[in-house]
Amino acid sequence: MPNKTIDTFGVRVEPIASYIDRSEVDKEFKDGVDSDRQIIVYGSSKQGKTALVQKHLPYHDQIVIRLAPNTQVVDIYQSIVRQCNIKIIIEQTDTRSNSATFSLGAKVKALIPIFGSGEIENSNELQTGKEQNIRYEEIPFNLELAQDICELLKKISFNKFIILENFHYLPEEKQQQLAFDLRTFQEMGIRFVILGVWKEKNRLTQYNGDLDDRLKEISVEPWSDTDFERVASKGSGLLNIEFTKKIITDCIKAAFGSIGVFQELLKETCLLSGVQEEKIEKILITDYSKLLSAIEKKAKDYSTRHERSLLAISTGAKSYAPRQGQPPLYLPYYLAKAILSAGHENLKQGIDKSALQERIRSLHYRPDDVRPGDVTYLLSSLASLQHKKGISPPIFDYNKEEKKLQIVDSTFFYYLQHADLEEFSESLPEPFGNPEMTGDLFNN
Repeated sequence: MPNKTIDTFGVRVEPIASYIDRSEVDKEFKDGVDSDRQIIVYGSSKQGKTALVQKHLPYHDQIVIRLAPNTQVVDIYQSIVRQCNIKIIIEQTDTRSNSATFSLGAKVKALIPIFGSGEIENSNELQTGKEQNIRYEEIPFNLELAQDICELLKKISFNKFIILENFHYLPEEKQQQLAFDLRTFQEMGIRFVILGVWKEKNRLTQYNGDLDDRLKEISVEPWSDTDFERVASKGSGLLNIEFTKKIITDCIKAAFGSIGVFQELLKETCLLSGVQEEKIEKILITDYSKLLSAIEKKAKDYSTRHERSLLAISTGAKSYAPRQGQPPLYLPYYLAKAILSAGHENLKQGIDKSALQERIRSLHYRPDDVRPGDVTYLLSSLASLQHKKGISPPIFDYNKEEKKLQIVDSTFFYYLQHADLEEFSESLPEPFGNPEMTGDLFNN
């Protein structure tokens, strides 16, 4: 079967064929696997976190849990147990309920499969289907305790990694709870790989200082120009094509450091050049206009998503009334305006809270009333606001330790480079007199 372009270049869930090893990053990950530490893989979205993990720990051989904002820690532990084929018996204390979901009022027991002969105390036998000869040891446990989960996994000689995708989606209190439980898992030899969209090191040790020296943290950024060239070369070889030097050079510039954007531009350039799959005879892609068309297409794709997200952020989230006797501050609206006025050059390294406050004040209709505490609350609540507005993956992350707002969606820089930011900023609907925005979460 010839190699397909969509399997060779681009962004998708399944591993992409043009993946390359980066000696430093891949070695760091392999060292983490060989250690006894929990592994944290972090960086902006579409920068290769999942590809890195899948390369060295194929997902089909591990326990994989994809987190969502409404995921509870007990849901994670229940999924681990279920994927290990440990059967759970839940006895509801409320006889009026037929629900099979876990609650604090439920008695929970695990059925651990026992293979072989011999009398097992306090065990049950299943009498149906192919499992009729498998014996199960019945063990009471607390589904909320990491210690109990560890003991269950030890009973079945568990030796896989537990991969938590999208850790950043969890509310802060759930992240903190898991940070404390990770120490218990590490001490008992149960290994986790956590993938999260943030840019600073020590995110989890901020929640639990005991994780010092118990974590292996790996950043997937930055990607070098040489890395991009190697990706293009590997994919080109698989498709039996060759790009001109100018196309590769300008494609790298347009991607603004994002491997995801670079992959998408290569894919679109190939498709627009009529390369759907591997060529029998090698061809040279020389038509520069195809790259320009690819850049324009991705600019439209990203602009649609990011402008919708910025519009959603600018309207805030209805919650409670403004401070008594004073009109609202409409801080999310001015945050969106400030970001658009800053542009990619001022945002690429993140923007300090103090600098952002001054930028907001320069645009605000009540500048003297924009206090540091208001901006701190706005930024600290930004993760919650993005979740409520359905912005996935998140665009922004507030680094509380460095007091800096950072861009964590690598495609956002591409949008900032190619969009008419001033025109879009002027098109944002003003909140004044808008009844949909008078209950702004960040009014006071």
